[in-house]
Amino acid sequence: MTTSTTVSKQPRFGFDMPFLLQEWKDMFKGKTMVPDIWAGITVALVALPLNLALAIAAGVDPGVGITTGVIAGLIGSLFGGQRFAVTGPAAAMAVVLIEIGQTYGIQGIWLVGIIAGVLQIVAGLFRCGKLISYIPMPVMVGFANAIGTLIIFNALDDFSGLSPTPLAHPGQPAPLQGHPLIPEFLQDITALFWRLAVHHEGSLPAFVVALITFAVAAFLPRVFKAIPGQLVAIVVGTGLASFLHLPIPRIHDISSVPNYLPLPSLPTLPWEQLDTLFASAITVFMLGSIESLLSASVADGMTQSKHKSDQELIGQGLANVIVPFFGGIPVTGVIARTAVNIRAGAKTRLSGIVHSLTLMLLIFFLAKYAEQIPLAALSGILVLTGIRLIEWDELREIWRASRTEAWVMLITTAVSVLVDLTAGVMAGLIFTCALFVRQMSAVRVTAATSENGNGSAYSGRLPSCKFIQTFTVDGPLFFGAAERFIENIIVVKDVKAVILNMRAVSAMDVTGVRTLLSIHSRLSREGCRLIIAELPSQPMELLERSSSIDILGRENIFKDYDEALTDADLRMLKTTCSGCAASIKDVLEVKAGAHTGPKDCPLKIALASDSSPATRLLTSKLQPIEITRTNQSEMHKLVPVSSDADIPEIFKNTPIETLLKSNNMGKIDIATGDCPELIIGMCIDYRKSLYLPRDWAYVIRREGANMLGAEFALALAMSMGTRYMALIAHDNCAMAKPQNNRDSFIKCLTGEHGWTTDLATRFFDDHIRSREIGNEISFILEESNRLQHTFKGLTIVPMLFRLEDNKLYLIKDWLVSRGIPVANNQNQEGAVKA
Repeated sequence: MTTSTTVSKQPRFGFDMPFLLQEWKDMFKGKTMVPDIWAGITVALVALPLNLALAIAAGVDPGVGITTGVIAGLIGSLFGGQRFAVTGPAAAMAVVLIEIGQTYGIQGIWLVGIIAGVLQIVAGLFRCGKLISYIPMPVMVGFANAIGTLIIFNALDDFSGLSPTPLAHPGQPAPLQGHPLIPEFLQDITALFWRLAVHHEGSLPAFVVALITFAVAAFLPRVFKAIPGQLVAIVVGTGLASFLHLPIPRIHDISSVPNYLPLPSLPTLPWEQLDTLFASAITVFMLGSIESLLSASVADGMTQSKHKSDQELIGQGLANVIVPFFGGIPVTGVIARTAVNIRAGAKTRLSGIVHSLTLMLLIFFLAKYAEQIPLAALSGILVLTGIRLIEWDELREIWRASRTEAWVMLITTAVSVLVDLTAGVMAGLIFTCALFVRQMSAVRVTAATSENGNGSAYSGRLPSCKFIQTFTVDGPLFFGAAERFIENIIVVKDVKAVILNMRAVSAMDVTGVRTLLSIHSRLSREGCRLIIAELPSQPMELLERSSSIDILGRENIFKDYDEALTDADLRMLKTTCSGCAASIKDVLEVKAGAHTGPKDCPLKIALASDSSPATRLLTSKLQPIEITRTNQSEMHKLVPVSSDADIPEIFKNTPIETLLKSNNMGKIDIATGDCPELIIGMCIDYRKSLYLPRDWAYVIRREGANMLGAEFALALAMSMGTRYMALIAHDNCAMAKPQNNRDSFIKCLTGEHGWTTDLATRFFDDHIRSREIGNEISFILEESNRLQHTFKGLTIVPMLFRLEDNKLYLIKDWLVSRGIPVANNQNQEGAVKA
């Protein structure tokens, strides 16, 4: 399928003349003219009965429908924004027009059409085409369902053979009639039921003709897709009524069908009714614009083309302004006829023009036959059209996906049917806005906790003072959420600092800014510091523009949560908690059992006992406080292996024994097997090289021997039959204190590889958290336990490689925890101290 030619230069206004000139030029290509002519004839055969039926549904003469289809089809095809769109009378528009016509006559319909057309042209010129598409889907579906319901209901009189005016009957009238509080739709349903069920005014022949017409139109296209089912259905219904001489109303009973188009003339318009008709004109403008743009979008999906929404509005507006001068009614781009046009092989706008010319020829030759069409047959077509207008698939989809949005859809449908279409759309939009505010107001404020109290819910390794409280904020912070947000934050007690982690705050408005300032003011009066971390760009820009960031304090704004918590901890240790910081040496004595010491502050205990990188970061920044740590106690945890006697019995005749003998004793006396016997996980450090048998082990190198992310490689090695693993850390590992290499890391990426400083800094900071190992011995024990839990059938032995002597050491704590005897090596102390 060909696609619309696009022009690179955008016009200042929505009217795109270069685009139209290219489109008109494309109509006269030899290879596309034949498919376009056939497609236009096919669409005309489908449109003929629909135009007659929809004119009657709109309360005007049937001939008006043909005139409208011809004139509007020509203008829409020439000036619209979608080359495949077909313009004409629409079922959705008929529902609105019949009410206008019953009150103000055809002149009122003309005035409404002209006003709506002018509004469409203005909207197109000022590029408002995209705005129409912002109406929510549930409102659109509810609106379409209401139109389908009204089309069906308005066709039921002719479908059941009722006369236009009820017959006079003695006795009690139909209930609900004339009640001011009962919607007119419910009164009409009651009257219809009363006439059919109580007074039996219906006509069986008319009902049979309508039902047969409906059935043929509905089911014939399923068998013969190339045949216009609705036209065949009208022919069948008309032939049946004529052959059997059925006494049912026909088109000639209400109006004649002229076999020519009227000449243009200046219409008589009821300008004195402008104030009351303007609301209806807005409805027609909205309805026509939405229906036309939907039709253009459907054509896009079927042809991979791209319509111009502003030009489409202008084309439809021109049609609606010009059609009343020929006595026609307002129109839209029609989805069904557009789809038929594409399926019939249309290539350019010529198919729409051929459709209009074919309609004119058909009515010229078939006008006298069209007058014989029974109204019941046309009503069958209208009932089918109404059923197809109801969005059954979307209705089920919305109901299953969201009951809340389903209620929006149902409210739109109910108000549209019971009151009017404009009120229905407004009710749907208001209800949608109310639900949107309600959903956006559901900001979640959660007190973040960790195993150590008020710590971070993100890093998990960063200790927190007991006087610091962290809250995570999830959701937009705007006027609907302000009160609830304040209620959650202000309830804190006995806290000296509150950290708001606002990483998940997607948006913030001025009310949200005032809320932060209010919280800052209240906490400040209570001697509490407010800290904001990880604030996204939009809220941060709003704080900058409103100068609120200076009130909150730039020193209280952090890009990273860990930085915020670190700063809060340091501030506490240097001020409120200076006594805790000064007595940290006392806490060291607690471990030795000297005295009980304070136990209620996670930060204080962590500073003395935790060897994590975050704790060392804090201790390194505490001045003049000095916290003494000794590595000697950790080195005594190592078990040297320098002879066969040092190897625990449990490792005899295993790959672990072979590893220790090969590297530490230089004994490589085994024959290589068909596959490796051992998995070795170790650091990438260049200073660490093992002495191993050839082709004997899988070696997996990762930063700091951190195997997180290497589980697949481990499983792959195990699948080859390997059942032992040596997990080897080494002393003086760069990953124990990677911050020492931060500057050189960033300088390398920026100076030699073209990175920006900001990008290189973020790259380092984002990755270092998951790769920093802290104390080498503690980490290798934790990592071996983690892997052992994951791979229960794999024997994992943690070891430490000392760079001073290139020897492997077993970990004493690991051996003891598994009940493995430790050799009493007299040279152990000396070896460790070497």
